[in-house]
Parts: sequence; structure tokens; C-alpha cells
Amino acid sequence: MRRAIQTPAARSGAPATAERAVWQGRRRTCGRPAAFTLVELLVVIAIIAVLLALLVPGVQAAREAARRGQCGNNLKQLATAVEAHKSLIGHFPTGGWDGNSLPQAGGGSDWRQPGGWCYTILPFMEAQAIYDSVNTTTPVPVFACPSRRGSSFGPGGVVMTDYAGNRGAWASPTPANNAEANRATVFGWQAAVSSRPTSADGTGGWGEVAVALNAAQPVLLGTGTVPTGGVIFAGSVLPPAAIRDGSSNTYLCAEKYVPRSAYSTSGQTGYSLCAYVGDSPDTLRGGHRPPESDSTPTATGIDGAFGGPHPGAFMAAMCDGSVRGFAFDIDAAVHFLLACRADRQTVQTPD
Repeated sequence: MRRAIQTPAARSGAPATAERAVWQGRRRTCGRPAAFTLVELLVVIAIIAVLLALLVPGVQAAREAARRGQCGNNLKQLATAVEAHKSLIGHFPTGGWDGNSLPQAGGGSDWRQPGGWCYTILPFMEAQAIYDSVNTTTPVPVFACPSRRGSSFGPGGVVMTDYAGNRGAWASPTPANNAEANRATVFGWQAAVSSRPTSADGTGGWGEVAVALNAAQPVLLGTGTVPTGGVIFAGSVLPPAAIRDGSSNTYLCAEKYVPRSAYSTSGQTGYSLCAYVGDSPDTLRGGHRPPESDSTPTATGIDGAFGGPHPGAFMAAMCDGSVRGFAFDIDAAVHFLLACRADRQTVQTPD
């Protein structure tokens, strides 16, 4: 009988060639790969990119909503301070003298005070020390919209404000007399603004807007104008009873338009002076121009407009202390009348 020839075992305990092949195959099919392939890596990167594309806008929107909420809270604090001022002193804060006039300690709170409304309400915002010392370089957070610089300390080296008091608007009636007749009132002026629709004459921007005031609207003696004043203006000492149109239908203060190019530079009209100066585009705005988004480049005529950095709308405090958001495309006539305290027009405020 022939003897079977035994194959020597592989060295180091390794399996035979056939067994090794089977073992390696099982490892390839059942085991975990040592690394990603290039295709798998690209797929993972693509998935991460898609997730980021979906998440980033949502995170940015949430942050902006929080900033807008803080902005509304700032306006609420300003309105509360004005209410305390009215209760103690008996009138709305004065608008001061002019943009060249800084406040004077001991100057009082009426027309004799050169400083503006932001200064005279400081004692009612737990800032008595700043008021007493006329300190123009200590930041006051409530004056800063977080969607802009986020600080009231501006590029000019002084405290600045992102909010302006309502100085009203102006209008020229036709006929310009005291006749008891409906008067067609023309307000506003035309300025080339790229974000606005073309006007009827084809020149672009906003054209003149006309509304009819009621027959009881008097013309101010010797002026030829109707009383379309606001709440805070140069030398004002306005009592609460002067708000004839209802405190919920009259702007008290609101965000002001500032082109984005002026956020970090000084010298922009309406965004360069101390918050405590008197009547100027830095401290007072009106309804004679439609509100503007900060994304609108600067143009002639809109330095005195309300507006703001938030998408689609600006925030305003009303004379009753409430805070509301108004769309940038608000009807120009409604915006004009909301800035007037005694136009005696019925205004349907937008929801």
C-alpha cells in the first residue's frame, strides 16, 4: 500500500494556500474596510455640503429674528422712558435746538434745553450720572440696533443713536386759505432711489403724493400750511393732549434709515452726530419720505427718512407705548399721516 504524502504545514501557523484564500475572501466580504474609498469620501462631503446649505439660512434667520426682537425691546424701553418723562414733567421730551447744539447741564427739559430728546430721557433710563455729567462718550446700549454695529459708540467717537424721534411731516394745501373745503394736500418730493418704482413722469423714484384732508382741517395762520407736525421737534414742549389723532395712530420714534456703507465710517448725513444734539437728521426723522431699507444706497432726499436694517420692515414705537413693525412698502399716504399728530384723518394701519 502506497503511503500518503503529507504536505508540510505553512510556516508560522499560517493556513494552507487554499484555506488562506478562503480566509482572505471572508475578510474582504465580512470585515470592515481599512479606509474610505475616494467615491465614498466625495459622497460624504456632498451630504455635508447639502446639510450646511439647508442649515445656515435657518440659523441666520433665527439670529436676525433675535436681533429684531432686541431692537423692538430697545424701542419699548425708549417709549417707557418717554412715558415716565411725560408723567413727571407734563410733556413729551423736547427736540432741542439744532444739530450744532450739545446739551447743557441744568438746562432743563423744555425749549431752553439745547440738547435733544435722547439726552432729556436719560434720567428715566437709569442713566442719571450720564445726564448730570453730560457724558457723550459712555455707550448706552438701548440706542443701538443689534443688526447694525451693535454698539451705540459710533465711528465719530461719541454715543450715537439708531432711533429717531418723530418730527412729523409737512404739507402744502390747495387752496392755501381758510375756506371750508376739502384740501388736496401735496407732500413729499421726488428723489432718484433705485429700489423704488418708476414715477408717472418716468424719472424714477417716488413722485409727489396727494391726499385730501377733511374740511375741518385749518390752515396755520400766516403759514399757508396745515398742521402736520409730529411729536418731538425743535424747541417742542408738546403736551399729551396735542396728539389729536390718537396715540396708537401716531409715531413716537422709530428706526432710521442708514445706508450700510455708513455703518463703519463717519461723515454720513444723519449718522455722524452725537445722539444728544438737538434737531437734526441724526436725532429726528419724519413721514415726508417713505421708509427705506439700509440696503438702499444713499440718495438725495432720503437722509431724513425712517427705515432700518431688518428684512422687509422697520420697527416703530407709537405714542401709546406699543411697538410695531411696518413694511418698507407701506402706503406713502398712510406713512405720512402716521407721522402727523393732528391731521384728523382716519388711518387704517396695516396689520
